[in-house]
Formats: sequence, C-alpha cells, structure tokens
Amino acid sequence: MREEKTCPDCAELVLAQARVCRYCGYRFASVLPTRGLNWIRRPAEAKPLPVLLLEWGVELAGDEEVAFFGLCTVDSDSGFLLVTHRRLVFFAQRGSRRLLDWTPEQLRDVEADGRRRRARLRLSGEQGSVTLRHFASTAALGQLVDALAAARRPPGSPPLSQREPGTA
Repeated sequence: MREEKTCPDCAELVLAQARVCRYCGYRFASVLPTRGLNWIRRPAEAKPLPVLLLEWGVELAGDEEVAFFGLCTVDSDSGFLLVTHRRLVFFAQRGSRRLLDWTPEQLRDVEADGRRRRARLRLSGEQGSVTLRHFASTAALGQLVDALAAARRPPGSPPLSQREPGTA
C-alpha cells in the first residue's frame, strides 16, 4: 500500500512523496539534501510575522491587520507579498529589498486571470503595473484578490456583498 498525505489546502489525499498537490496546486515543503544547500533550510523555530516584518523594515500600526502574506513572483522576482488595509508591499526573496510599496489609494486596477498554475494577477498603479504569478495555491490567489478588494474599499463602507443592489 502506498503512503499518502492530506493536502492542507484542499484536504485531498495525495502520495506522500508528492511535492505539489495534483488537485489544487499546493506546494508542499520539500526536504532538502543534507549537503550543499544547507543555507536554504528554514529555521527550526519560525519567527512570528510581526517580528519578521520588523527585521525587514516594516512596522505594523496598532490597528493594521495582515490580510494576506504569502509567496509569489512579481514579474520575474520571487519573494513575499504583504497586504494590509494600509499597504501592499512585495519583498524580494530574503526580505532585504522592497520591489513594491503601494498604498491602496495608489492601486488603480486589479485583474485576475488564468487557472491553477497559469493563474496571474495584474496590478496597475500610479507607478506602473506589475504581474503576480506562482501562488502557493488557487485558494491563496482567491484570498489575495479578496484582501485587495477589501483594502481598496473606502474606510467604513460595507463589503460589496452587503451593499444595496445598483451601488458601486
């Protein structure tokens, strides 16, 4: 009998050796060889997100909540995307460089297209436009689209699902 594991994103059973869920595209953490690339391994004890962000030069305000934080690629650079109701920041792989630092007011258009591995999100702002790709899963992409929609809503306005029909 072959060993299986459960995908944490879609709850489907996949082979224990799988690196990517065949149902939703979730990427499992891979076990790296013990030689050569030891510097890439994750630390045994993960830091809380606010501490990590402080190390990267971002301090969250008291009322600022993280709506999305995850891996993706902006144009051709891999890294981490942070979305709150106050900002949209993309950090290059090791968090040392900010390639994108926009406020929701600077974000003009959000356009999602494609499915699964080819899914992408195009953001247009005052400083140009960027394309985000290679999300951990389609669920992560959906969470990001929802977070961006919430960040672009005027403060105090209800979510689109709670507005009167015919109002924008």
